[in-house]
Amino acid sequence: MKVSQLFTKTLKQAPADEVAKNAQLLLRAGYVHKELAGVYAYLPLGLRVVENIKQIVREEMDAIGGQELLMSTLQPSDIWQKTNRWDDSAVDNWFKTKLFNGTELGVGLTHEEPIVDAAIPYVSSYKDLPKMVYQIGAKFRNEKRAKSGMLRGREFIMKDMYSFARDQKQHEEVYERIAAAYHRIYERLGIGEKTFRVKADGGIFTKRYSDEFQTISPVGEDTIFHIPDTEDYYNREVAPAQAPEHEMPTELLPMEECRAPGVVGVEQLAKVLDIPVARTVKTMLYVIDGVVTAVAVRGDYAVSEVKLRMALGASSIALADAETVKRTTGAELGFAGLIGLPDDVRRVVDDSVAPLTNFELGANKTDFHNKNVNWDRDVPRPERFYDIKEAQAGDIHPASGQVYEVVKAVEVGNIFPLETKYTDALDMFYADEQGERQQIIMGSYGLGVSRLLGVLAEHFSDERGLVWPEAIAPYRLYIVQIGADEKVVAEAEKLCEIAQSWGVSVLYDDTDKRPGEKFADADLLGIPHRVVVSTKTVEAGKYEYKARTSDESELASIDRLKSILTH
Repeated sequence: MKVSQLFTKTLKQAPADEVAKNAQLLLRAGYVHKELAGVYAYLPLGLRVVENIKQIVREEMDAIGGQELLMSTLQPSDIWQKTNRWDDSAVDNWFKTKLFNGTELGVGLTHEEPIVDAAIPYVSSYKDLPKMVYQIGAKFRNEKRAKSGMLRGREFIMKDMYSFARDQKQHEEVYERIAAAYHRIYERLGIGEKTFRVKADGGIFTKRYSDEFQTISPVGEDTIFHIPDTEDYYNREVAPAQAPEHEMPTELLPMEECRAPGVVGVEQLAKVLDIPVARTVKTMLYVIDGVVTAVAVRGDYAVSEVKLRMALGASSIALADAETVKRTTGAELGFAGLIGLPDDVRRVVDDSVAPLTNFELGANKTDFHNKNVNWDRDVPRPERFYDIKEAQAGDIHPASGQVYEVVKAVEVGNIFPLETKYTDALDMFYADEQGERQQIIMGSYGLGVSRLLGVLAEHFSDERGLVWPEAIAPYRLYIVQIGADEKVVAEAEKLCEIAQSWGVSVLYDDTDKRPGEKFADADLLGIPHRVVVSTKTVEAGKYEYKARTSDESELASIDRLKSILTH
């Protein structure tokens, strides 16, 4: 491909409203075009990279027995209603549309229900299992805040695989086979050493963890907790956490009620009460499976609603509204405490609160807090404390006693055990060897192709531009023609033909730009290999070669180039 014929050109500056590094680079290099926040078009160079990523994914999915298909984007509501995922209160990021006759349709955000519906005619016997199918296509999610360039979009490219198994044992065999394939994908993309399998929330229909694949990155939205010297990683939302110890007063002071009107936040409250933040306690009221529940954590922690749900085996959790809080505590929002609550209010207290002495609690009275509260004397000590806090830096992994290593990361894949939620709801079963009807266990396996484009652009770049790995680069060789001398042009075109005969894809800069501009374009585009053809090189009977990852160039013979480019 000649640069003069490319649909795109490089830009000196990215649009002012684009702050994410990955999007800035991809826009400047002409790989993508921004339609609106969270929606990008893939231009010829960008599409080549996307297709290269897809091909790696496809090869690994096929290698483990996956079968590729393509489901429809438009989805009828009836199958989603059967799993209670059609209503916006259950799934709040649907895009929906209507036919002329008023029939409401969904715009595909995931495909668990449609894939079960499609599989029902073909899976009826134990002989039909296991099965794995996948697709690579566009997904649409009405994100409230699309951000970070390609990392969080409203329209994005995703590989989603679904598995069907006869029992838990068969499911786990398939699940681990797919997890291993994910590791191979990331290795081939060049991010294997920075991408880890991370335990995460499994959702309301399984007691098991799901698994995320997280790439360590300073731009990551997720916080990952790692047990040192192990392969165990947890997402913040599920990380088991023991709070580090703080020195506590040994002299128990009399409890006193303190007025603190207009105080916002635990830091300000601690200042007003003249106590450390670590001796304040947040008490929040939830409605959990219909039961009003007072949930208490140390003031410097947040409640992890995921861990709270898992601890109680709950299916429904929501913060209590202001009316429920007032009716239960007698106070406005912000003053709830554990003392004097009605007997029918369940109490769930985090283990960070257990060792506290002379601590603060809301007084269940507007504008008032209790200070110097102590267990047993002022408030009954719970029979059991829970780990329901959101882990934070400095926390300890309870089982090992080790302090977590904490890093930021970008989720580049996830795999979920779905149990029988979708197959049961859509009446999909199989007959075993005795002809008995049995449930089918399902798994879901997502991998963000367009998100990987953004992650790779962030990771493989420097101050000059992109630095693509050879496996995904749009072209492997960038030939720079310097000058319009006939011999130079002829030699550059000859090298193009030779390189292509070696199976090397070529982008040939035949423009009349100055050499410095051409070199800057080559660096911005991130093509792995650059060869300069000039009057000087033609006279020497060699070529000037430089790898994108090197600052040094060399004069190379045609045999040397072949060795480099066909290794």
